[in-house]
Amino acid sequence: MKIGSVFAHRLVRALILLAFVLFIVQLGRSDALIYYVAPRMDLWVKGLALGMYMLAMHQLYLAVRDVSRKKASVSCSCSSHSHDQWKPGVVVMYGALIIPLVLAFSMPDAVLGSQMATKKGLNLTPSSILVNADNVTGDTGTSGTMFPSNDYTKPYAKQAADMYSQPLIMINDDIYIESLTSMDLYQEQFLGKKVQIAGYVYRLDSMKENQFAVGRFAMRCCVADSVPMAIMVEADNPKQWNNDMFVVVLGTIEQRNIDGKSVLTIAAKSIETQQVPTSPYVYGNPYFGS
Repeated sequence: MKIGSVFAHRLVRALILLAFVLFIVQLGRSDALIYYVAPRMDLWVKGLALGMYMLAMHQLYLAVRDVSRKKASVSCSCSSHSHDQWKPGVVVMYGALIIPLVLAFSMPDAVLGSQMATKKGLNLTPSSILVNADNVTGDTGTSGTMFPSNDYTKPYAKQAADMYSQPLIMINDDIYIESLTSMDLYQEQFLGKKVQIAGYVYRLDSMKENQFAVGRFAMRCCVADSVPMAIMVEADNPKQWNNDMFVVVLGTIEQRNIDGKSVLTIAAKSIETQQVPTSPYVYGNPYFGS
Protein backbone atom coordinates (compact mmCIF):
# COMPACT_ATOMS: atom_id res chain seq x y z
CA MET A 1 0.00 0.00 0.00
CA LYS A 2 1.17 3.50 -0.78
CA ILE A 3 2.34 5.56 2.14
CA GLY A 4 -0.15 8.30 1.28
CA SER A 5 -3.03 5.89 1.78
CA VAL A 6 -1.74 4.81 5.20
CA PHE A 7 -1.31 8.44 6.19
CA ALA A 8 -4.86 9.27 5.05
CA HIS A 9 -6.39 6.41 7.03
CA ARG A 10 -4.61 7.33 10.21
CA LEU A 11 -5.42 10.99 9.76
CA VAL A 12 -9.13 10.21 9.28
CA ARG A 13 -9.15 8.03 12.39
CA ALA A 14 -7.43 10.73 14.40
CA LEU A 15 -9.84 13.42 13.22
CA ILE A 16 -12.89 11.27 14.03
CA LEU A 17 -11.57 10.58 17.53
CA LEU A 18 -10.77 14.26 18.06
CA ALA A 19 -14.27 15.22 16.88
CA PHE A 20 -15.81 12.95 19.52
CA VAL A 21 -13.49 14.45 22.14
CA LEU A 22 -14.43 17.98 21.06
CA PHE A 23 -18.14 17.12 21.26
CA ILE A 24 -17.81 15.75 24.80
CA VAL A 25 -15.71 18.74 25.90
CA GLN A 26 -18.26 21.10 24.38
CA LEU A 27 -21.08 19.38 26.27
CA GLY A 28 -19.13 19.51 29.51
CA ARG A 29 -18.30 23.20 29.21
CA SER A 30 -21.90 24.14 28.39
CA ASP A 31 -23.34 21.89 31.14
CA ALA A 32 -25.27 20.04 28.43
CA LEU A 33 -23.82 16.61 29.17
CA ILE A 34 -26.80 16.05 31.48
CA TYR A 35 -29.05 15.90 28.40
CA TYR A 36 -27.30 12.70 27.31
CA VAL A 37 -26.09 10.80 30.37
CA ALA A 38 -26.94 10.52 34.05
CA PRO A 39 -24.73 12.52 36.45
CA ARG A 40 -23.16 9.34 37.80
CA MET A 41 -21.86 8.64 34.30
CA ASP A 42 -20.10 12.01 33.93
CA LEU A 43 -16.74 10.73 35.14
CA TRP A 44 -16.89 7.71 32.84
CA VAL A 45 -17.71 9.84 29.80
CA LYS A 46 -14.94 12.32 30.55
CA GLY A 47 -12.53 9.41 31.08
CA LEU A 48 -13.64 8.05 27.70
CA ALA A 49 -12.86 11.43 26.13
CA LEU A 50 -9.37 11.33 27.62
CA GLY A 51 -8.80 7.83 26.26
CA MET A 52 -10.03 8.84 22.81
CA TYR A 53 -7.72 11.86 22.86
CA MET A 54 -4.74 9.60 23.61
CA LEU A 55 -5.74 7.25 20.78
CA ALA A 56 -6.05 10.20 18.41
CA MET A 57 -2.59 11.44 19.34
CA HIS A 58 -1.22 7.95 18.78
CA GLN A 59 -2.78 7.81 15.31
CA LEU A 60 -1.28 11.20 14.44
CA TYR A 61 2.10 10.07 15.73
CA LEU A 62 2.00 6.93 13.56
CA ALA A 63 0.94 8.95 10.53
CA VAL A 64 3.78 11.46 10.91
CA ARG A 65 6.29 8.72 11.70
CA ASP A 66 5.42 6.71 8.59
CA VAL A 67 5.66 9.77 6.35
CA SER A 68 8.96 10.90 7.79
CA ARG A 69 10.61 7.51 7.73
CA LYS A 70 9.05 6.32 4.46
CA LYS A 71 9.36 2.75 5.58
CA ALA A 72 9.33 0.23 2.83
CA SER A 73 7.09 -2.02 4.88
CA VAL A 74 4.09 0.24 4.40
CA SER A 75 4.52 0.04 0.64
CA CYS A 76 3.92 -3.68 0.46
CA SER A 77 0.68 -5.08 -0.90
CA CYS A 78 0.47 -8.13 1.37
CA SER A 79 -2.89 -9.19 2.82
CA SER A 80 -1.92 -8.13 6.33
CA HIS A 81 -2.50 -4.52 5.28
CA SER A 82 -5.75 -5.12 3.41
CA HIS A 83 -7.76 -3.46 6.20
CA ASP A 84 -6.05 -0.16 5.35
CA GLN A 85 -7.30 -0.08 1.78
CA TRP A 86 -10.22 2.14 0.78
CA LYS A 87 -12.69 -0.70 0.39
CA PRO A 88 -16.46 -0.02 0.48
CA GLY A 89 -16.70 -1.61 3.91
CA VAL A 90 -14.06 0.74 5.30
CA VAL A 91 -15.78 3.79 3.81
CA VAL A 92 -19.10 2.66 5.30
CA MET A 93 -17.41 2.22 8.68
CA TYR A 94 -16.06 5.77 8.59
CA GLY A 95 -19.44 7.06 7.44
CA ALA A 96 -21.18 5.33 10.34
CA LEU A 97 -19.02 7.39 12.68
CA ILE A 98 -18.97 10.67 10.76
CA ILE A 99 -22.72 10.98 10.14
CA PRO A 100 -23.67 10.85 13.87
CA LEU A 101 -20.95 13.42 14.55
CA VAL A 102 -22.36 15.79 11.93
CA LEU A 103 -25.84 15.39 13.39
CA ALA A 104 -24.56 15.87 16.93
CA PHE A 105 -22.84 19.16 16.08
CA SER A 106 -25.66 20.47 13.89
CA MET A 107 -28.63 19.69 16.14
CA PRO A 108 -29.27 21.74 19.31
CA ASP A 109 -29.23 20.09 22.72
CA ALA A 110 -32.81 19.55 23.85
CA VAL A 111 -34.81 17.79 26.54
CA LEU A 112 -36.86 14.79 25.49
CA GLY A 113 -40.41 16.07 25.07
CA SER A 114 -44.00 14.97 24.63
CA GLN A 115 -43.46 13.53 21.15
CA MET A 116 -40.85 11.12 22.46
CA ALA A 117 -43.03 10.40 25.50
CA THR A 118 -45.86 9.37 23.18
CA LYS A 119 -43.55 7.14 21.15
CA LYS A 120 -42.07 5.45 24.21
CA GLY A 121 -45.39 5.30 26.03
CA LEU A 122 -46.17 7.08 29.28
CA ASN A 123 -45.57 4.97 32.36
CA LEU A 124 -48.59 5.80 34.53
CA THR A 125 -48.24 2.59 36.55
CA PRO A 126 -44.57 2.49 37.59
CA SER A 127 -45.08 -0.28 40.16
CA SER A 128 -45.77 -2.68 37.28
CA ILE A 129 -42.02 -3.04 36.73
CA LEU A 130 -41.50 -4.41 40.25
CA VAL A 131 -40.88 -8.13 40.57
CA ASN A 132 -43.53 -9.82 42.75
CA ALA A 133 -45.34 -6.50 43.17
CA ASP A 134 -48.69 -8.31 43.02
CA ASN A 135 -47.80 -10.27 46.14
CA VAL A 136 -47.27 -7.67 48.86
CA THR A 137 -49.15 -9.44 51.63
CA GLY A 138 -46.13 -11.02 53.22
CA ASP A 139 -44.11 -9.78 56.18
CA THR A 140 -45.33 -6.28 57.03
CA GLY A 141 -42.01 -5.36 58.63
CA THR A 142 -42.00 -1.87 60.15
CA SER A 143 -44.48 -0.36 57.70
CA GLY A 144 -47.60 -1.58 59.50
CA THR A 145 -50.62 -3.47 58.14
CA MET A 146 -51.75 -0.48 56.06
CA PHE A 147 -48.82 -1.05 53.70
CA PRO A 148 -48.21 -4.81 53.52
CA SER A 149 -45.03 -5.85 51.78
CA ASN A 150 -42.72 -8.68 50.94
CA ASP A 151 -38.94 -8.62 51.01
CA TYR A 152 -38.72 -6.94 47.61
CA THR A 153 -41.37 -4.25 48.14
CA LYS A 154 -40.52 -3.43 51.76
CA PRO A 155 -38.55 -0.22 50.87
CA TYR A 156 -41.57 1.03 48.90
CA ALA A 157 -43.89 0.22 51.79
CA LYS A 158 -41.69 2.27 54.11
CA GLN A 159 -41.60 5.15 51.63
CA ALA A 160 -45.39 4.95 51.25
CA ALA A 161 -45.85 5.09 55.02
CA ASP A 162 -43.56 8.11 55.30
CA MET A 163 -45.44 9.90 52.52
CA TYR A 164 -48.85 9.00 53.93
CA SER A 165 -48.00 10.62 57.26
CA GLN A 166 -47.48 14.00 55.57
CA PRO A 167 -50.44 16.39 55.35
CA LEU A 168 -49.20 17.41 51.89
CA ILE A 169 -47.23 14.88 49.88
CA MET A 170 -44.38 16.60 48.04
CA ILE A 171 -42.91 14.65 45.14
CA ASN A 172 -39.30 15.83 45.28
CA ASP A 173 -36.79 15.37 42.45
CA ASP A 174 -34.32 13.36 44.54
CA ILE A 175 -36.86 10.59 45.16
CA TYR A 176 -39.26 11.21 42.28
CA ILE A 177 -39.23 7.69 40.82
CA GLU A 178 -39.52 5.93 44.17
CA SER A 179 -42.35 8.21 45.34
CA LEU A 180 -44.50 7.64 42.26
CA THR A 181 -43.80 3.90 42.40
CA SER A 182 -44.78 3.70 46.08
CA MET A 183 -48.00 5.62 45.50
CA ASP A 184 -48.93 3.43 42.55
CA LEU A 185 -48.17 0.26 44.50
CA TYR A 186 -50.62 1.32 47.23
CA GLN A 187 -53.21 3.20 45.20
CA GLU A 188 -56.18 2.62 47.51
CA GLN A 189 -54.36 3.93 50.57
CA PHE A 190 -53.51 7.26 48.94
CA LEU A 191 -56.98 8.12 47.69
CA GLY A 192 -58.06 11.49 49.05
CA LYS A 193 -54.54 12.58 50.02
CA LYS A 194 -53.22 15.98 48.92
CA VAL A 195 -50.18 15.95 46.67
CA GLN A 196 -47.94 18.41 44.87
CA ILE A 197 -45.79 17.47 41.89
CA ALA A 198 -43.76 19.35 39.29
CA GLY A 199 -43.16 18.11 35.78
CA TYR A 200 -43.71 18.46 32.06
CA VAL A 201 -47.13 18.23 30.47
CA TYR A 202 -47.69 15.10 28.38
CA ARG A 203 -50.77 13.69 26.66
CA LEU A 204 -52.03 10.41 25.25
CA ASP A 205 -54.67 9.99 22.56
CA SER A 206 -56.68 7.80 24.93
CA MET A 207 -57.04 10.60 27.50
CA LYS A 208 -60.20 12.66 27.83
CA GLU A 209 -60.26 16.37 27.01
CA ASN A 210 -59.90 17.38 30.65
CA GLN A 211 -56.99 15.03 31.25
CA PHE A 212 -53.25 15.23 30.74
CA ALA A 213 -50.19 13.85 32.48
CA VAL A 214 -47.46 15.55 34.46
CA GLY A 215 -44.13 13.84 34.80
CA ARG A 216 -40.46 13.58 33.95
CA PHE A 217 -38.23 11.29 31.95
CA ALA A 218 -36.54 8.86 34.32
CA MET A 219 -32.98 8.04 33.28
CA ARG A 220 -30.78 5.21 34.49
CA CYS A 221 -27.54 5.64 32.52
CA CYS A 222 -28.17 7.53 29.30
CA VAL A 223 -30.92 9.15 27.28
CA ALA A 224 -31.47 5.93 25.32
CA ASP A 225 -32.82 4.08 28.38
CA SER A 226 -34.95 6.95 29.67
CA VAL A 227 -38.66 6.31 30.33
CA PRO A 228 -41.39 8.96 30.73
CA MET A 229 -42.85 8.48 34.22
CA ALA A 230 -45.95 10.50 35.03
CA ILE A 231 -49.21 10.80 36.94
CA MET A 232 -52.50 11.74 35.32
CA VAL A 233 -54.12 15.11 36.05
CA GLU A 234 -57.69 16.32 35.62
CA ALA A 235 -58.21 20.06 35.31
CA ASP A 236 -61.04 22.47 34.52
CA ASN A 237 -58.94 24.35 31.97
CA PRO A 238 -56.67 21.70 30.39
CA LYS A 239 -56.20 23.53 27.06
CA GLN A 240 -54.37 26.29 28.92
CA TRP A 241 -51.53 23.86 29.62
CA ASN A 242 -49.76 22.96 26.41
CA ASN A 243 -47.55 19.95 25.92
CA ASP A 244 -43.99 20.30 27.25
CA MET A 245 -44.87 23.16 29.60
CA PHE A 246 -43.24 22.75 33.00
CA VAL A 247 -45.91 23.09 35.68
CA VAL A 248 -46.54 22.53 39.38
CA VAL A 249 -49.81 20.76 40.18
CA LEU A 250 -51.52 20.76 43.57
CA GLY A 251 -54.57 18.61 44.14
CA THR A 252 -56.23 15.54 45.60
CA ILE A 253 -55.44 11.97 44.60
CA GLU A 254 -58.24 10.05 42.94
CA GLN A 255 -58.42 6.94 40.79
CA ARG A 256 -59.30 6.56 37.13
CA ASN A 257 -59.19 3.89 34.46
CA ILE A 258 -57.22 4.35 31.25
CA ASP A 259 -56.30 1.75 28.66
CA GLY A 260 -57.76 -0.92 30.94
CA LYS A 261 -55.50 0.02 33.85
CA SER A 262 -56.29 1.65 37.17
CA VAL A 263 -54.13 4.77 37.52
CA LEU A 264 -53.78 7.45 40.15
CA THR A 265 -55.08 10.84 39.08
CA ILE A 266 -54.70 14.28 40.62
CA ALA A 267 -57.89 16.29 40.70
CA ALA A 268 -56.13 19.62 40.30
CA LYS A 269 -56.93 22.48 42.66
CA SER A 270 -54.21 24.72 41.27
CA ILE A 271 -51.71 24.59 38.39
CA GLU A 272 -48.88 27.04 37.93
CA THR A 273 -46.04 27.33 35.46
CA GLN A 274 -42.53 27.09 36.80
CA GLN A 275 -39.05 27.67 35.44
CA VAL A 276 -37.54 24.56 33.89
CA PRO A 277 -35.13 22.93 36.35
CA THR A 278 -31.40 22.76 35.71
CA SER A 279 -31.62 18.97 35.62
CA PRO A 280 -34.49 18.09 33.27
CA TYR A 281 -34.49 14.37 34.08
CA VAL A 282 -34.93 12.40 37.29
CA TYR A 283 -32.80 9.51 38.48
CA GLY A 284 -33.05 6.60 40.85
CA ASN A 285 -32.10 7.47 44.43
CA PRO A 286 -28.90 5.51 45.20
CA TYR A 287 -29.72 5.45 48.92
CA PHE A 288 -33.30 4.22 48.58
CA GLY A 289 -33.89 1.07 50.61
CA SER A 290 -30.53 1.23 52.37
